[in-house]
Amino acid sequence: MSDAPPPGKRSVALVLGGGGPVGICWLAGLAIGLRDAGVDLTLADRIIGTSAGAVVGSVIAAGADPAILLTPRPEPAEPVRHNFGPLLEIASLLRAVGQDRELVLQRVGELALDSDTGDPAAHIERIGALVGFAEWPERELLVTAVDIGTGTLTAWTRDGDATLVQALASSTSVPGVYPPIKIGGKHYIDGGVRSTINADLATGFDVVLILEPLAHLYPRTRADRELKAGREISVGPDDTAVAAFGTDLFSTASLAPAYESGLRQAGELAPELKALWPVAGSTQ
Repeated sequence: MSDAPPPGKRSVALVLGGGGPVGICWLAGLAIGLRDAGVDLTLADRIIGTSAGAVVGSVIAAGADPAILLTPRPEPAEPVRHNFGPLLEIASLLRAVGQDRELVLQRVGELALDSDTGDPAAHIERIGALVGFAEWPERELLVTAVDIGTGTLTAWTRDGDATLVQALASSTSVPGVYPPIKIGGKHYIDGGVRSTINADLATGFDVVLILEPLAHLYPRTRADRELKAGREISVGPDDTAVAAFGTDLFSTASLAPAYESGLRQAGELAPELKALWPVAGSTQ
C-alpha cells in the first residue's frame, strides 16, 4: 500500500460495495453523474472495491470512463450456471450468527469449490472483457477477496501475486454462481461474503465516501461501523433505486433503470461532496 498523503493534505478514501451487474450499473451512474457535476472520484487516495465495486473501482482508479461498463458485450461461450442447491446452503451459512466467521467462510468456500459453476478461466475472460484493460492502475486500488483455505480477507494490490483481471475475477466470484479463482496455489471467492463493502480498509482516513449498492439488504459488520473517519458519507440506493434494482441483481432488465438511478442520486449527492472532495492541483 502507498504512503500516507503529505502532511496538511486531507486523506480521502473511496469505498465501493458489491451488488452484481445491477450494482455495477448503479455505481457507474453515480461515478458518471458525480464527474459531470465536478466531483472527480479518481482523486481518492485509496480506492477499495468489493465484487461489483472492484470492477467499477478499477475503472475509476485507471482514469477510464465508467461508461465502458455499460457497453453490451457478446454473450459468453460458456453460460453462467446458477447452482441453486449450494446457493441455498451458502446463503444459510452466511446468515448464521454466533459462529466463528472464518470457519463459516471456509465452509462456504468448500461448497463453492464443489459447485458446477464452469471454468475459472471463462470467468477471468468474462471480467477482462468487461473492464477492457489488464494493467493495474497507478492509483492505490485494493480489490477484496476471501482465501477459502483460511476464511480470511485478502486485499489485492498492484504489488501482490494477482494480475488485475485475476484479482477482479476472484472478487466477483459469487459462491455457487461463479467458480473460485486459483491464484498462487490458493483459491479465492467474492470479498462480499466477508462484508459487502469491507470499509474497515479505509479506517483512519479523514474523509471516507462509501457507495453501497446493497445497503438496503445487508447490515454492516462491526468493523465497517468503526472507521474512526473524520467524516463519513454513505450512499445507498434510495427507494426509487431499490424498486429499479428489483430482486434479481443479474437481471438485464434492471441494468438501465439502475444506471439512471445512480445518475439521479449523483446529482443529489454532489453539492455535499464538493465541499469535502479534493480538486486536481489542490493541496487540501
